[in-house]
Amino acid sequence: MRRVAVIGGGISGIASAFYLRQRNIEVDLYESEERIGGRIGSERLLGRWLDFGGKNIGKNYLLFRDFVKECGLLDFEYFGFNTSQVINGRVVRINKEGAKLFNTLRFISLCGFDGIRKLYPHVRAILKDRSQGVLDSEYFNKLALEYDHVSLADYLKEPCLSHVVRPVTVRMNGAEPDECFPGNFGSNLALVIDSYEQLKNGMHGMLDAFQASSDNGSLRIFTGHRVTSVCRDPVGGIKIGYMHGGVTAIAVYDKVISALPAIRLSVLLDDILPEASLLLRQVRYYPVAVAIVKYHRDVFLKSQRAMVFDQSFPLSNAGAYGIHDLDLVRYTFSGRVSRSVISENSAPEEVIGLGEKIAGPYFSIRDNTRESFAYRYLSEGLCAYSPFHHRLLRDIDTKLESFSGFAATGDYRRGASMEACFRAGGECVDKLLRGAN
Repeated sequence: MRRVAVIGGGISGIASAFYLRQRNIEVDLYESEERIGGRIGSERLLGRWLDFGGKNIGKNYLLFRDFVKECGLLDFEYFGFNTSQVINGRVVRINKEGAKLFNTLRFISLCGFDGIRKLYPHVRAILKDRSQGVLDSEYFNKLALEYDHVSLADYLKEPCLSHVVRPVTVRMNGAEPDECFPGNFGSNLALVIDSYEQLKNGMHGMLDAFQASSDNGSLRIFTGHRVTSVCRDPVGGIKIGYMHGGVTAIAVYDKVISALPAIRLSVLLDDILPEASLLLRQVRYYPVAVAIVKYHRDVFLKSQRAMVFDQSFPLSNAGAYGIHDLDLVRYTFSGRVSRSVISENSAPEEVIGLGEKIAGPYFSIRDNTRESFAYRYLSEGLCAYSPFHHRLLRDIDTKLESFSGFAATGDYRRGASMEACFRAGGECVDKLLRGAN
């Protein structure tokens, strides 16, 4: 087999390239931006690389940890779970860093009786079999068949919705509970019940190590190359069109994997597979804005490193960048109110100022000099999937079967976590290569 093309250099594309190379298959990885990484990509701030996307690595991220090990990185540091929220005018702290019984009781009080009654069986199913905590799992597909005709806002009640569910969905999916569905919530619950570490040198170190592995020629990474079309080649294989430096070009491959978000893949397939394109557009995406701000003095206490905000605010979360980075704040803006006041045209300084105004009463932000910041707005930043999502995936795959040699993976397949993307990437490679036999 000649080289396989992978479209998209985010975590799903990296996973696909990794598993193809494990099969001794040469890979060309196309990425439209100047650096790989996608939503986990990095930027420099005051001489330091900072990661914008998910940088917390769960203890149960077994596939992803294997990849990190292959990159030669073994230096992890504890990150933990430490956050708070305002309930009835009072700051309530939640953490996993001690007083386990106390925090368990607090979590139960936040869920309420109905919340515990409904969520406990789902949590137990994931703890018994971690593979159930992803999209399109057997357990949650059964739940979807019974309950996905309603949203999470109808499936669960207060106080669980406001105090437990919304902080999770708005942070992980950019969506309100009435925009999410029970059959997909297992991918959220699995993240909530995990514990986390971070790479000491950040995600950029991992991305650099992966990119350096392309030096031997079995992996070629084409950054700044935006794929604009895919179609069957008249003499066999798949032809992709791409643009680089304002110049258009084509390349032909035996096989191609899309690792793009569903909405972007739909654009590529508009002409060749219009029915698949329409199905892919049913997968929901919501915008997110993230600012990382360096202040002159510590903003947080070690005992209180983050806070989530309710549905009346455009700021969904403000937290310390790392367990020792108490002067470095990560502001995340997502949810319905955020969409109404923040857009791609919003000035970063104004967005950050809004975050400072909201978080200021709870942390040492006022009269604390802002030294520098990095900012990103992603119009399709967070995936919220769809109702009866497993059925939609089956329908998409049925339409894609007519495009021989082409396969698709991404955050809409198994979930948005790095582990879910690696699982989906491995499954996609297996499926593609089975079709070659």
